[in-house]
Amino acid sequence: MASMEALGSKQQAVESEIMGVPNGYNEEEILKQIDAIHVAGGEEFDAESLFILVENIVKHAAPTVGSFVPGAQTLLFNMEDMAPSVCFNSPFCTLKQISCKMACKGPGVVNAHETTLAIFGMLSSYSWNARAVMTLAAFALDYGEFWLLMQIGASDQLAKSMAILKGLPVFAGNSGLQKRQQALAELNNLIKVTLEVIKCIFELEKLPNYGRENVPALLKALNHIRLDTYWLIRAVIGCSAQMTGITSDEDQEVDLSSLTYNLYHILNNLKMQLNVCKQQIEETETEAYQMLMNLFQIRPKIMEVFKALCYGKSNVQQLIDGSNEVYFDALKHKYVLLFISGPDISDNDVSTLKLLRKELGNRGKVVWVPIVVQSKTTINIERKFRSLGTEVPLYIVQQFLPIPGIKFIRDEWHFTNKPIIVVINPKVRVEHNILLEQIRGINSFPCFRKRRIELLVCGLCSCMCQCCLCVHIPKK
Repeated sequence: MASMEALGSKQQAVESEIMGVPNGYNEEEILKQIDAIHVAGGEEFDAESLFILVENIVKHAAPTVGSFVPGAQTLLFNMEDMAPSVCFNSPFCTLKQISCKMACKGPGVVNAHETTLAIFGMLSSYSWNARAVMTLAAFALDYGEFWLLMQIGASDQLAKSMAILKGLPVFAGNSGLQKRQQALAELNNLIKVTLEVIKCIFELEKLPNYGRENVPALLKALNHIRLDTYWLIRAVIGCSAQMTGITSDEDQEVDLSSLTYNLYHILNNLKMQLNVCKQQIEETETEAYQMLMNLFQIRPKIMEVFKALCYGKSNVQQLIDGSNEVYFDALKHKYVLLFISGPDISDNDVSTLKLLRKELGNRGKVVWVPIVVQSKTTINIERKFRSLGTEVPLYIVQQFLPIPGIKFIRDEWHFTNKPIIVVINPKVRVEHNILLEQIRGINSFPCFRKRRIELLVCGLCSCMCQCCLCVHIPKK
C-alpha cells in the first residue's frame, strides 16, 4: 500500500479538504444540502451487524484478489470471522436500489456528488454512519459476487453464464485483470481505509457522552460525522466506478488517489479526536470519583451528591415526578433510596419497588438514577424511564445520557448492571447498598430494622413510665 506521504504528493495540500467537490461548492454548502435531507430521530437500524457482513465479504474475497494483486490478502485482513446479531434482517431491497443508483450514473465529479445526495435522500431516516455502512454493503453485494464467480472459475458453466448475464466479459480470461493490477491495488486501498474510517466512527459513537461541558471534544467529533459520511459515500461510489472499469472490456479506470488521500486525512483526524475524547472522559470519571469520595467524608447537601454523580460540570436538572418536576429540596432531611438501573427492568422489580415505596412511607423517597449506555439518548429510552415513574411513585433523575459517576457506582457500590438500591440517610451518609432482587421489604435494610427497634423501645419505655405513674402512691 502506498504510504500516506506518497498519496499526499499527488495532491495539492490546499485542496485536501474539498477534493472532488463541484465548482461553486464547499463544505458549508455540502452540509446545508445533506442537513436538508436528514430526518432527525429516524428509524433504528443494526448497522454494526451489516458492517460485520461487509467485512466478512471483503475478507473472504481477499485470497482471490491476492492472486491478481500481490500482498492484497495480508494487506486487507488478518482477523477472525465475526457473526451478526441473530435478530439481524438484511435490507436487501434497499441495498439493490443503492447498487443500481451507483451503477447507472456516469463518471465525473458532478455525477458523483448528485449520486451521493440521491443516496442520502434514499436513506434520510437512518443515522449518518448507517448510511455509509448501507452504501458500502450495496457495493459489497456486487464486489463479493464478482470475486465469488472468479473463485469458481470459468470452467463452471453456471458461473460462466452468470458472468455473461452480468456483463463481465473480462471473465473470459484472467489476462484482463492482470493488466489492471494497479487499478485493483488502488481499489483495495480505498476499501481498506473506508472500513477503517467506519470502524473509527463506530468507536466514537460508543464513547460515553457526559455532556458538552464534560467532554467538549466529543460533541465536535460527532458533529463532523455528517461530513465524514458524505466522503465515505463518495468513496464507495468511486469504488463502484472503479469496479465497473475493472470488470469491463473497456479502459475506464478511475483515479482513486484523491478519494483515498481524503479518507486517510479523515481517518487521522478521527484517531486524534478519539484520543482527545478518551482523555477527557477519563478525566471526567476520575474527577467525579474523587468528588464523591470527598463529599461523603463531610456533610454535603444532597444536591451536591447528585451533581457529582450524574452531571459533573453540566447544569443540574430538576427531578422528574410523574408529569411534573421538583427541586432537590424535596429530599432534604429524608432517607433517599437510590434505585440504580438501566431502562429494562422486570415485573418482579416493579413489584419490589412498589412494596418498598409503600413501606417506606413518609420516611424517605425513592430516586431512580438511570444508567444509559448509548452516547445518544433516544425517545424510546427516555419513554421507558418516564413510564415507570408513572407506575411507581418515585422521582427520576433527569439525565438520559451516560453519567460521570458510573466508575464510582461500579467500584464503590458494586453495580454490575443488575438493579441495586443504595440507602443515603438524612445526614447524607451511605448506609447500605443491596441488589434489588435480594430485597424483601423495608426490613431488608439494617438501618430501618434498627430504627424500628428504637421506636419499639421508646414506645415500651413510654408505656412503662405511664404504668408507673398509674400505680404511684404519693406519701402522706
